[in-house]
Amino acid sequence: MIKIVTDATVRFTTPNFAQKHGITIAPISAHCGNICISDGPDADLHTLRPSLQECEQEIRIESPSVDQIAEIYAHISTQTNYILSIHSSSGLTNSFRNAQKASQQFLGRMDIHVVDSQTTSIGLGLLVQTCVQGMQRGESLDKLVKTVRGMITRLYTVMFLDDLSYLARNQIVSQSQAILGNMLGVIPFLTIENGELQPMEKVRSRPRALEKLIEFVCEFSGVDHLGILHGYGKPTQDALYIAERLRSLYPSSPISQVCYGPTLAPFIGFNGLGAIVLESKEESI
Repeated sequence: MIKIVTDATVRFTTPNFAQKHGITIAPISAHCGNICISDGPDADLHTLRPSLQECEQEIRIESPSVDQIAEIYAHISTQTNYILSIHSSSGLTNSFRNAQKASQQFLGRMDIHVVDSQTTSIGLGLLVQTCVQGMQRGESLDKLVKTVRGMITRLYTVMFLDDLSYLARNQIVSQSQAILGNMLGVIPFLTIENGELQPMEKVRSRPRALEKLIEFVCEFSGVDHLGILHGYGKPTQDALYIAERLRSLYPSSPISQVCYGPTLAPFIGFNGLGAIVLESKEESI
């Protein structure tokens, strides 16, 4: 038997997926002064927004510690010796690095594979869901790891935000660049490349940003799944517009609407919008 561990940035395409399939989710939280807000598949950024905005300048992400993950592995060791531990991008949290350190405590006792997904949210969820499908087919741990690593190369992320101060806080741009950009109404795009957040191009209006996001997705001739990231409990008008446009272009591709959580908010704010694309396997060859 193989057990899967992931972390709380994960989002799934169906409700209660983790509970139904015995997935263990390591905790991740956002801390604002004395306020601690837990992330998780059901976390609604919209309802958490007032608490987070009160101390926007001080938001820090607390990843699962080495001890917390080691405790998870120890508990699972009573059920199986095989663990696939898939974590959010190392450029967003320390979850992957801490899981690596925790796994060292079980060398020679358990077979633990720790993977940096180089993605987050629904991208991480798609990796986990694919592994569950593989487990149901009776695939080995090595086969699942190979499948995950192959999928990672087909996952692409692009996001835009309407306030450059978040980039300044994360040292992606300077404070002066952020102030000037906000004065000019600049909307920057980010991607995740090799696990790290990287700036892309900029546009000058939200309507243009929406079109640019659609253009990004349209670069793929084949899409196995598309996740649209927004910051509200229900899809925003912008998110619905993106989905409608893309559904006409990719009528056979599933499209998921996902509210990103308090772990991603310190990077892209509360009004960010993004897409995570799983490119078709045939197109990536």
